[in-house]
Formats: sequence, C-alpha cells, structure tokens
Amino acid sequence: MTTLTNRWAGSGVAAGTVVAASWRVDRPIPVSTRPIHPDEVGEAFQTVAADLERVAARAREQGRTSAGDIVAVGAIIAGDPDLVDAARRAAEGDDPLHGIHDAIESYALVLESLPDETLRERAADVRQVGRRVIERLARTGTGISANPPARRFVLVAAEIGPADLLEHLGQGLAGAVSVRGGANSHAAIVARSVGLPLVMGVDPEILDLTDDTALLVDADAGFVVADPADEEIARAYAASTRAEQRRTVLAAERGLAHVTVDGQPFTLLCNVASDTEVRVGRDSGATGVGLLRTELPFLEADRWPTEVDHRRALRPILGEAAGWPVTVRLLDFANDKVPPFLKGRPTGLQALLDNPSALVAQVRAVVELGRGVDVRIMVPMVATAAELRAVRTAVDAVVDELNAPSVRVGAMVETVAAVAAIGQLCEVADFLSIGTNDLTSQVLDLDRTDPRARPELTAHPRVLDLIVRVVTAARLAGRAVSVCGDAGSHPTTLPLLIGAGVRAVSVACARIDETRYRLRRLDTARCAEVLAEALGARDAEETAALVRDRITVAMP
Repeated sequence: MTTLTNRWAGSGVAAGTVVAASWRVDRPIPVSTRPIHPDEVGEAFQTVAADLERVAARAREQGRTSAGDIVAVGAIIAGDPDLVDAARRAAEGDDPLHGIHDAIESYALVLESLPDETLRERAADVRQVGRRVIERLARTGTGISANPPARRFVLVAAEIGPADLLEHLGQGLAGAVSVRGGANSHAAIVARSVGLPLVMGVDPEILDLTDDTALLVDADAGFVVADPADEEIARAYAASTRAEQRRTVLAAERGLAHVTVDGQPFTLLCNVASDTEVRVGRDSGATGVGLLRTELPFLEADRWPTEVDHRRALRPILGEAAGWPVTVRLLDFANDKVPPFLKGRPTGLQALLDNPSALVAQVRAVVELGRGVDVRIMVPMVATAAELRAVRTAVDAVVDELNAPSVRVGAMVETVAAVAAIGQLCEVADFLSIGTNDLTSQVLDLDRTDPRARPELTAHPRVLDLIVRVVTAARLAGRAVSVCGDAGSHPTTLPLLIGAGVRAVSVACARIDETRYRLRRLDTARCAEVLAEALGARDAEETAALVRDRITVAMP
C-alpha cells in the first residue's frame, strides 16, 4: 500500500482558509454488469438537466443570477443530443457504467484539445454532467451515495463543478479542493462569488483520502494539508488573518475622495462580465463600469447571438448597474476568444462589420436596455476611422429607430494601427480607452496567451511612447481617455500611466481597493518626471527598476 503524503500544493482560485472534514463528492465508478437500456440513459440525462435547472433557479432566487446562469450551462449540455446519443450507444457494452464514462470522457477530450481556453474549460462542464448521469444510473443498481455528512465539510473531487458548490451552500460546506480546474473555470467563478475557499490543481493522490479526514484548505497560500498539526493550523490562520487585515485597511478608504496626493482627481472604474462583479465593484467603491465584456456568454455559440440572446445576457448586469456609467464593449471575438461558428473565418471587428445584422442585434439590445443607464458603446480592435464610423452609423440608426437617448461611441485603442490613426479616430470617437494587454503584446510581438505577456511589460519604453501619443491626441481633441488593461492596477505601470496623463483606469473588481490606495498616494508631477526618464530606458525591466527606486507607496 502506498503511503499518502499529507500536503499538496495547488492554485488558490477563491481566497480564504478553513479546516473541516473531507468528503469526496465524486465516487469511483463501480463495476456493474447490470443491463442499462438506452432509454434509461436518456432519462438519466433528462433528470440531471432538471436537477441542474432547479439548482440554477434557486441560485437566481437568492440573488446569485450569474452563478445560476453558470449552472444552467450544465443543463443545456445535458440536453446535447450528440452527447446523449454517444452515452446511449456506450451503455450496450459488458460494463455499461464505465462505457458511458469513456464515451463522455472522449467528448470532453475533444473540447479540451481546442486552443481556446474558454472552450477547453467547457470540458469540465461535460464531465460534471457525465458524473451526475453515472451517479444517477449507479444509484439505481449499486448504490453510490450522494449525501454529504450533516456538519462542516470540504468537498474533494477530481473536478469540482459549480452545481456541487451551490447545492451544498448553507448545508455545512466550508471549502473545496479539486484536482482539475483553474481560475477561469465555472466552479472558480462561483466560489469567488459566494466567498468559498477553493484550491485547484492539487495532486490526484488527495482522492485516496478517506472521508472525514481533517483538511486544512489555505486558498490564500494555495495548499491543502491532511490531518494538520495544531501549529500549522495556527500559522495558516495567522497568515489568513494578516491578509484579511490588509484587505480591511485597503477597504477602509472606500468613500474617500478619489484624488492623488497632490490633489489631482482620478476616476476608478471596474471591468465586469456579470451582475455579481457589478455588485462587488459597487461595494468596493468603483464609480462605474469601464469595460463590460459581452462575448463571454457566447464563446460556445454555433451562430451569431440574436437580440434576444443579448438581452438575456445584459439585463441582469445593466439592472445591477442602474445609475452608473457603463461602457459596453461590442463582441470581441478575437485572439483566444473565437466561438465555433467563426473558426476559419474573419474574426474581431471585421467579423461584426461583415455581418451587419449581428451588429445591429447587439446594438439594439444595448440601446433598449440602456435607457435607465448612462450607457456607452466601445468598439474593440479598431484599426481605422472608417471602421469606427461604420459602427457609429449603425448605432445612430438604432437610436433614431427606437427613439432612444443618444449613445456615445468610443474606440478601444489596442493596436499599433489605431495609434497611427489616432488623430482621425479622435474626430469620430466620443471617448478612447487604451487596451494595454493587446497593445503591449502587439508591440513586443507576443501572443497574449504567452506566459511572458505580463502586465508589467506595458512599462516597455516602446509601449509607453504609444500611450503618450494616444493621451496627448485625446487631450488636444478634448476626448476622455482611460486605460482598461491590467497595467491600470499594476504597481510598476500605474505610476507611469499617471505620468503619461491618464486619469481614469478600469480594473478587475478584486483590485479596486488596492488601486485606489496606490492612486491616492501618487504625486502626478513625480510620476511625470519618472515617465520622462522611462522613455529613454532600454526595456521594461530597467523602467520597473526606475519606478521602484523613485516612487514609493507603502502598502499595508
């Protein structure tokens, strides 16, 4: 018998620390020769779909609309006729449960092999549906238990699903550990939204633990310990307490004036893709949405989203953002975010312009739902003023047709071509937003999925020079300009952006408090001096060293 270690490293994807008894939610599949009729398999899929719909509905009733929508994806997958047919055929073998498992795993592996990260994450949803179908069939014959212990517990699984978390909220669930999965998985998103500690990417050895083993889950540090010593528990809780104290100090400045140490006002906005994030952003003291990503619900689509589709996705988000300025980015199907129906076809803004009915469908939904919101439309991956003008024409036509208030149209400056045409863009755009992630990747010839493509590379002198050109042109044309890339919250690049004249940043909700804390301690004149020196540096590393040497913000 192999001796288990008692410590496993992973990735903490939802912060917090907890000690509770383990309980494995996915039981090993028993060997079963009980015949399973194909119709029984189909009925199991239907039952799982109904179960997931109930979990989704309960989450929505509790105000967790985004989490409910995530679970509802599983219900849709459970109705996929190709998946159901594959499982029905597999049930005809000598060991039907394992046959069904293998058929579902083959389906998941196809998704997992795709280059798009978001589509790869959907493999987890397929496995979750398959696991529930097999459990349903196995309970009929051999009796897999789906009942957790009636006390505090930590869910352990090869792959945690979002429904696993929502089903057990308020019933003793204290944390979760998963072998597979990452920060962008549906389970991770739900865990963050409900404040549940979750560690993913742990060694499969943890699955060999017996139930009721004491587990220390430290998602702040990213590790899990079985049967931890009292000293280890104390250290983990002490570290967690320090992290919580730091968050408390940063949050204490919510509500204070958004001005730098030398009295210059700044605007702090949030990047969102769900109503949950809007709620977090508002609670954290942001003053609006600087980037609403609209493509994420449709990355698995087999067609262009209709106006009804857009309304369904936007309604809870814009409802939560009532009274706020909201910048809605049009569908950004490009780079690592290309849905199946656009594979092998033009992507990005060109795809929208080539399909005017798809563009109008989204614009109509935004304009109609945005009547009670200060809504603006931002066009991604713009390269020329002609492209922006085409979108503006479509927006103006929809506004006239619906007799709606005028809607401002702006450009996301994230290509070298857009910077080269910045003068002409300013003539058409009502506002500009610099997308530092793509701009930096293009300037430095890096794929945005390349591990080397880090936010701090925006400090490279060649990238900074382009940012200065955009800010200068915007100022001369009287156009508002903001930054909505990750550089807007990075400790090295934020002072340089301020030095370039940027006074509005839109950041991830989790970074709002820290970004505000830093901004309130920056001196814009000093930042401008450091930027001037940085433009003459050799690379981002030299620039970063310059910032660290010349600008100090003492963090809690």
